[in-house]
Amino acid sequence: MKKIILILLVSCFYISMVSCTPEEVADSTQSATCCGNEGDLPPPPPPPPGG
Repeated sequence: MKKIILILLVSCFYISMVSCTPEEVADSTQSATCCGNEGDLPPPPPPPPGG
């Protein structure tokens, strides 16, 4: 039982250390700035006449 708890603790520690690296944080800020944060979007084109 102690080995299972130790393995779980080590696994959680490893995942917490690897899951959030500075490179991933920098990449996520770049993707956020390129996808909709540039300013106002132009309005859509008008619908075609007729219908």
